Amino acid sequence: MEKILKMGSDKPTYAVKTVISALLEEAALTRALLDDNSTAHIGNAIVCFSTRLIGSDLTFGQLKTMLPGMALTTFAFSYTFDIANQTFSVEEDTINKPNRPIPSGRLSINGAYTRWLLSWVISLAVIGLTVSLQAALVLLQWEMWVSLFYVWPKFQNWVARNLFTAVGATIQLRLLDTVLVKAIPSFRADSSLMWLLFTWLVWTIHVQEFHDTEGDQRVGRQTLPLIVGRRGQFPLRVLTAMIIGGTGVSSIVLAPIWRTLNPAMLYLGLAHLLFMLTVAVRLVVLPFKEADKVTYKYYYILATYSMLLFRQHTGRLGSFGWNATEIR
Repeated sequence: MEKILKMGSDKPTYAVKTVISALLEEAALTRALLDDNSTAHIGNAIVCFSTRLIGSDLTFGQLKTMLPGMALTTFAFSYTFDIANQTFSVEEDTINKPNRPIPSGRLSINGAYTRWLLSWVISLAVIGLTVSLQAALVLLQWEMWVSLFYVWPKFQNWVARNLFTAVGATIQLRLLDTVLVKAIPSFRADSSLMWLLFTWLVWTIHVQEFHDTEGDQRVGRQTLPLIVGRRGQFPLRVLTAMIIGGTGVSSIVLAPIWRTLNPAMLYLGLAHLLFMLTVAVRLVVLPFKEADKVTYKYYYILATYSMLLFRQHTGRLGSFGWNATEIR
Protein backbone atom coordinates (compact mmCIF):
# COMPACT_ATOMS: atom_id res chain seq x y z
CA MET A 1 0.00 0.00 0.00
CA GLU A 2 2.78 2.39 0.94
CA LYS A 3 4.56 1.49 -2.28
CA ILE A 4 1.44 2.34 -4.31
CA LEU A 5 1.05 5.68 -2.49
CA LYS A 6 4.71 6.47 -3.09
CA MET A 7 4.38 5.70 -6.79
CA GLY A 8 1.30 7.90 -6.96
CA SER A 9 3.09 10.81 -5.28
CA ASP A 10 6.04 10.44 -7.65
CA LYS A 11 3.88 10.98 -10.74
CA PRO A 12 3.15 14.70 -10.14
CA THR A 13 6.82 15.28 -9.31
CA TYR A 14 7.89 13.58 -12.52
CA ALA A 15 5.36 15.60 -14.51
CA VAL A 16 6.60 18.87 -13.00
CA LYS A 17 10.21 17.96 -13.75
CA THR A 18 9.27 17.07 -17.32
CA VAL A 19 7.51 20.40 -17.83
CA ILE A 20 10.40 22.35 -16.33
CA SER A 21 12.89 20.44 -18.47
CA ALA A 22 10.84 21.14 -21.62
CA LEU A 23 10.59 24.84 -20.76
CA LEU A 24 14.32 25.13 -20.13
CA GLU A 25 15.04 23.35 -23.41
CA GLU A 26 12.70 25.70 -25.29
CA ALA A 27 14.31 28.72 -23.61
CA ALA A 28 17.76 27.54 -24.68
CA LEU A 29 16.49 26.94 -28.22
CA THR A 30 14.92 30.40 -28.30
CA ARG A 31 18.20 31.94 -27.21
CA ALA A 32 20.01 30.11 -30.00
CA LEU A 33 17.43 31.32 -32.54
CA LEU A 34 17.80 34.94 -31.47
CA ASP A 35 21.54 34.94 -30.82
CA ASP A 36 22.87 36.15 -34.19
CA ASN A 37 20.65 39.23 -34.41
CA SER A 38 20.26 39.96 -30.71
CA THR A 39 22.89 42.71 -30.74
CA ALA A 40 21.07 44.58 -33.50
CA HIS A 41 17.53 44.09 -32.20
CA ILE A 42 18.20 44.78 -28.53
CA GLY A 43 20.65 47.58 -29.24
CA ASN A 44 18.26 49.25 -31.66
CA ALA A 45 15.47 49.03 -29.11
CA ILE A 46 17.56 50.50 -26.29
CA VAL A 47 18.98 53.36 -28.33
CA CYS A 48 15.72 54.25 -30.09
CA PHE A 49 13.87 54.12 -26.79
CA SER A 50 16.47 56.20 -24.97
CA THR A 51 16.61 58.81 -27.73
CA ARG A 52 12.85 59.20 -27.51
CA LEU A 53 13.20 59.91 -23.79
CA ILE A 54 15.78 62.69 -24.23
CA GLY A 55 14.24 65.95 -23.07
CA SER A 56 11.02 64.31 -21.88
CA ASP A 57 9.44 64.85 -18.45
CA LEU A 58 9.17 61.14 -17.79
CA THR A 59 8.93 60.15 -14.14
CA PHE A 60 10.62 57.10 -12.65
CA GLY A 61 7.23 55.53 -12.05
CA GLN A 62 6.26 55.94 -15.71
CA LEU A 63 9.59 54.48 -16.79
CA LYS A 64 9.03 51.38 -14.65
CA THR A 65 5.60 50.81 -16.18
CA MET A 66 7.07 50.98 -19.70
CA LEU A 67 9.95 48.53 -19.24
CA PRO A 68 7.82 45.33 -19.45
CA GLY A 69 6.15 46.61 -22.63
CA MET A 70 9.51 47.52 -24.13
CA ALA A 71 10.94 44.07 -23.33
CA LEU A 72 7.87 42.28 -24.67
CA THR A 73 7.67 44.22 -27.94
CA THR A 74 11.41 43.83 -28.53
CA PHE A 75 11.17 40.07 -27.97
CA ALA A 76 8.12 39.74 -30.25
CA PHE A 77 9.80 41.81 -32.97
CA SER A 78 12.98 39.71 -32.77
CA TYR A 79 11.37 36.28 -32.56
CA THR A 80 8.85 36.80 -35.37
CA PHE A 81 11.72 37.78 -37.66
CA ASP A 82 14.32 35.21 -36.66
CA ILE A 83 12.00 32.20 -36.75
CA ALA A 84 10.78 33.11 -40.25
CA ASN A 85 14.26 33.98 -41.46
CA GLN A 86 15.78 30.70 -40.29
CA THR A 87 12.82 28.54 -41.31
CA PHE A 88 12.98 29.71 -44.92
CA SER A 89 16.76 30.22 -45.28
CA VAL A 90 18.12 26.80 -44.34
CA GLU A 91 20.37 26.39 -47.38
CA GLU A 92 22.06 29.75 -46.85
CA ASP A 93 22.46 29.15 -43.11
CA THR A 94 24.04 25.75 -43.78
CA ILE A 95 26.90 27.62 -45.47
CA ASN A 96 27.11 30.92 -43.62
CA LYS A 97 25.78 30.02 -40.17
CA PRO A 98 26.01 26.23 -39.66
CA ASN A 99 25.71 26.58 -35.87
CA ARG A 100 22.14 27.86 -36.06
CA PRO A 101 19.49 25.46 -34.65
CA ILE A 102 18.17 24.09 -37.96
CA PRO A 103 21.46 23.42 -39.83
CA SER A 104 23.00 21.97 -36.66
CA GLY A 105 20.09 19.53 -36.24
CA ARG A 106 18.93 21.03 -32.98
CA LEU A 107 15.58 22.03 -34.49
CA SER A 108 13.70 20.11 -37.19
CA ILE A 109 12.07 21.79 -40.18
CA ASN A 110 8.62 20.72 -38.98
CA GLY A 111 9.37 22.14 -35.55
CA ALA A 112 10.47 25.40 -37.13
CA TYR A 113 7.26 25.67 -39.19
CA THR A 114 5.18 25.02 -36.07
CA ARG A 115 6.98 27.70 -34.07
CA TRP A 116 6.75 30.15 -36.96
CA LEU A 117 2.97 29.81 -37.30
CA LEU A 118 2.23 29.75 -33.57
CA SER A 119 4.54 32.64 -32.69
CA TRP A 120 3.10 34.92 -35.35
CA VAL A 121 -0.45 34.39 -34.07
CA ILE A 122 0.33 34.37 -30.35
CA SER A 123 2.57 37.45 -30.54
CA LEU A 124 -0.21 39.55 -32.05
CA ALA A 125 -2.64 38.47 -29.34
CA VAL A 126 -0.21 39.02 -26.46
CA ILE A 127 0.97 42.43 -27.70
CA GLY A 128 -2.61 43.51 -28.36
CA LEU A 129 -3.72 42.52 -24.85
CA THR A 130 -0.70 43.75 -22.89
CA VAL A 131 0.36 46.86 -24.81
CA SER A 132 -2.34 48.13 -27.16
CA LEU A 133 -4.26 47.42 -30.34
CA GLN A 134 -2.08 49.96 -32.11
CA ALA A 135 1.03 48.00 -31.09
CA ALA A 136 -0.50 44.78 -32.43
CA LEU A 137 -1.26 46.50 -35.75
CA VAL A 138 2.34 47.71 -36.03
CA LEU A 139 3.58 44.18 -35.28
CA LEU A 140 1.22 42.84 -37.95
CA GLN A 141 2.81 45.24 -40.44
CA TRP A 142 6.19 43.82 -39.45
CA GLU A 143 5.01 40.25 -40.02
CA MET A 144 3.64 41.17 -43.44
CA TRP A 145 6.91 42.92 -44.30
CA VAL A 146 8.94 39.86 -43.24
CA SER A 147 6.63 37.62 -45.29
CA LEU A 148 7.38 39.52 -48.49
CA PHE A 149 11.12 38.93 -48.16
CA TYR A 150 11.40 35.54 -46.43
CA VAL A 151 8.16 33.61 -47.01
CA TRP A 152 6.61 34.71 -50.31
CA PRO A 153 7.44 36.02 -52.92
CA LYS A 154 10.92 36.41 -51.39
CA PHE A 155 12.24 39.58 -53.00
CA GLN A 156 15.97 39.02 -53.45
CA ASN A 157 17.48 42.03 -55.25
CA TRP A 158 19.82 44.36 -53.38
CA VAL A 159 17.43 47.32 -53.38
CA ALA A 160 14.77 45.18 -51.71
CA ARG A 161 17.26 43.92 -49.11
CA ASN A 162 18.34 47.44 -48.19
CA LEU A 163 14.71 48.53 -48.04
CA PHE A 164 13.80 45.56 -45.85
CA THR A 165 16.24 46.55 -43.12
CA ALA A 166 15.54 50.28 -43.40
CA VAL A 167 11.77 49.88 -43.19
CA GLY A 168 12.13 47.19 -40.51
CA ALA A 169 14.12 49.52 -38.26
CA THR A 170 11.49 52.25 -38.58
CA ILE A 171 8.75 49.71 -37.79
CA GLN A 172 10.59 48.75 -34.61
CA LEU A 173 10.86 52.42 -33.71
CA ARG A 174 7.11 52.86 -34.22
CA LEU A 175 6.45 49.72 -32.17
CA LEU A 176 8.42 51.20 -29.28
CA ASP A 177 6.56 54.48 -29.72
CA THR A 178 3.29 52.68 -28.98
CA VAL A 179 4.72 51.70 -25.59
CA LEU A 180 5.49 55.35 -24.90
CA VAL A 181 2.05 56.46 -26.04
CA LYS A 182 0.41 54.02 -23.65
CA ALA A 183 2.36 55.43 -20.69
CA ILE A 184 2.28 59.06 -21.85
CA PRO A 185 -0.82 59.73 -24.01
CA SER A 186 0.45 63.23 -24.82
CA PHE A 187 3.76 61.90 -26.18
CA ARG A 188 4.81 63.41 -29.50
CA ALA A 189 7.38 61.62 -31.66
CA ASP A 190 10.04 63.45 -33.63
CA SER A 191 9.59 62.10 -37.16
CA SER A 192 13.09 63.25 -38.19
CA LEU A 193 14.64 60.42 -36.18
CA MET A 194 12.70 57.85 -38.20
CA TRP A 195 13.68 59.43 -41.52
CA LEU A 196 17.32 59.71 -40.49
CA LEU A 197 17.41 56.02 -39.56
CA PHE A 198 15.65 55.04 -42.79
CA THR A 199 17.95 57.09 -45.04
CA TRP A 200 21.11 55.93 -43.30
CA LEU A 201 20.20 52.25 -43.61
CA VAL A 202 19.09 52.50 -47.24
CA TRP A 203 22.48 53.89 -48.21
CA THR A 204 24.78 51.84 -45.99
CA ILE A 205 23.18 48.62 -44.70
CA HIS A 206 24.84 46.58 -47.46
CA VAL A 207 27.81 46.60 -45.06
CA GLN A 208 26.17 43.46 -43.64
CA GLU A 209 26.43 41.66 -46.99
CA PHE A 210 30.21 41.57 -47.36
CA HIS A 211 30.76 38.66 -44.96
CA ASP A 212 27.91 36.52 -46.39
CA THR A 213 28.80 36.53 -50.09
CA GLU A 214 29.55 32.79 -50.35
CA GLY A 215 26.19 31.65 -49.01
CA ASP A 216 24.30 34.40 -50.82
CA GLN A 217 25.84 33.36 -54.14
CA ARG A 218 24.92 29.71 -53.63
CA VAL A 219 21.24 30.45 -52.95
CA GLY A 220 21.02 33.01 -55.76
CA ARG A 221 20.53 36.04 -53.55
CA GLN A 222 21.27 39.27 -55.41
CA THR A 223 23.19 41.32 -52.88
CA LEU A 224 25.07 44.44 -53.90
CA PRO A 225 28.58 42.92 -53.43
CA LEU A 226 27.61 40.01 -55.71
CA ILE A 227 26.09 42.28 -58.35
CA VAL A 228 29.25 44.39 -58.70
CA GLY A 229 31.40 41.23 -58.79
CA ARG A 230 34.85 40.62 -57.37
CA ARG A 231 36.44 43.46 -59.34
CA GLY A 232 33.78 45.90 -58.25
CA GLN A 233 33.77 45.04 -54.55
CA PHE A 234 36.76 47.18 -53.62
CA PRO A 235 35.36 50.32 -55.33
CA LEU A 236 32.06 49.56 -53.56
CA ARG A 237 33.88 49.40 -50.25
CA VAL A 238 35.61 52.71 -50.96
CA LEU A 239 32.35 54.40 -51.96
CA THR A 240 30.56 53.05 -48.88
CA ALA A 241 33.44 54.17 -46.67
CA MET A 242 33.22 57.67 -48.16
CA ILE A 243 29.48 57.83 -47.44
CA ILE A 244 29.93 56.65 -43.86
CA GLY A 245 32.98 58.78 -43.12
CA GLY A 246 31.44 61.77 -44.85
CA THR A 247 28.29 61.41 -42.76
CA GLY A 248 30.33 61.49 -39.57
CA VAL A 249 32.39 64.50 -40.60
CA SER A 250 29.41 66.49 -41.90
CA SER A 251 27.45 65.78 -38.72
CA ILE A 252 30.22 67.29 -36.62
CA VAL A 253 30.71 70.27 -38.93
CA LEU A 254 27.00 71.15 -39.10
CA ALA A 255 26.27 70.63 -35.41
CA PRO A 256 26.68 73.59 -33.00
CA ILE A 257 28.50 71.53 -30.36
CA TRP A 258 31.66 73.61 -30.69
CA ARG A 259 29.71 76.66 -29.51
CA THR A 260 28.56 74.89 -26.36
CA LEU A 261 30.43 74.40 -23.12
CA ASN A 262 28.90 70.98 -22.51
CA PRO A 263 31.72 68.40 -22.34
CA ALA A 264 29.23 65.52 -22.62
CA MET A 265 28.15 66.80 -26.04
CA LEU A 266 31.75 67.11 -27.15
CA TYR A 267 32.52 63.55 -26.04
CA LEU A 268 29.39 62.23 -27.77
CA GLY A 269 30.32 64.07 -30.96
CA LEU A 270 33.85 62.69 -30.91
CA ALA A 271 32.58 59.15 -30.21
CA HIS A 272 30.15 59.47 -33.12
CA LEU A 273 32.94 60.62 -35.44
CA LEU A 274 35.33 57.93 -34.20
CA PHE A 275 32.85 55.09 -34.79
CA MET A 276 32.02 56.38 -38.28
CA LEU A 277 35.66 56.67 -39.29
CA THR A 278 36.46 53.26 -37.78
CA VAL A 279 33.82 51.60 -39.96
CA ALA A 280 35.06 53.48 -43.03
CA VAL A 281 38.69 52.49 -42.46
CA ARG A 282 37.90 48.84 -41.65
CA LEU A 283 35.83 48.45 -44.83
CA VAL A 284 38.80 49.43 -46.98
CA VAL A 285 41.76 48.12 -44.97
CA LEU A 286 40.27 44.82 -43.70
CA PRO A 287 38.31 43.26 -46.61
CA PHE A 288 38.11 39.78 -45.05
CA LYS A 289 35.11 37.67 -43.99
CA GLU A 290 35.78 37.60 -40.24
CA ALA A 291 36.82 41.25 -40.17
CA ASP A 292 33.71 42.22 -42.15
CA LYS A 293 31.56 40.35 -39.64
CA VAL A 294 33.08 42.28 -36.72
CA THR A 295 32.82 45.54 -38.66
CA TYR A 296 29.08 45.08 -39.12
CA LYS A 297 28.08 43.42 -35.85
CA TYR A 298 29.95 45.85 -33.61
CA TYR A 299 31.43 48.95 -35.22
CA TYR A 300 28.67 49.67 -37.75
CA ILE A 301 25.97 49.17 -35.12
CA LEU A 302 27.83 51.42 -32.68
CA ALA A 303 28.21 54.03 -35.42
CA THR A 304 24.48 53.90 -36.12
CA TYR A 305 23.50 54.21 -32.47
CA SER A 306 25.94 57.05 -31.74
CA MET A 307 24.55 58.86 -34.80
CA LEU A 308 20.98 58.63 -33.48
CA LEU A 309 21.97 59.83 -30.02
CA PHE A 310 24.06 62.65 -31.44
CA ARG A 311 21.25 63.74 -33.76
CA GLN A 312 18.73 63.79 -30.94
CA HIS A 313 20.95 65.88 -28.68
CA THR A 314 21.94 68.33 -31.40
CA GLY A 315 18.30 68.58 -32.43
CA ARG A 316 17.52 69.88 -28.95
CA LEU A 317 20.17 72.57 -29.48
CA GLY A 318 18.31 73.76 -32.56
CA SER A 319 20.89 72.77 -35.15
CA PHE A 320 18.30 71.25 -37.44
CA GLY A 321 14.98 72.60 -38.51
CA TRP A 322 12.82 69.48 -38.33
CA ASN A 323 9.55 69.51 -36.48
CA ALA A 324 7.92 66.92 -34.27
CA THR A 325 4.84 65.21 -35.58
CA GLU A 326 2.15 63.64 -33.49
CA ILE A 327 1.71 59.87 -33.60
CA ARG A 328 -1.68 58.82 -34.91
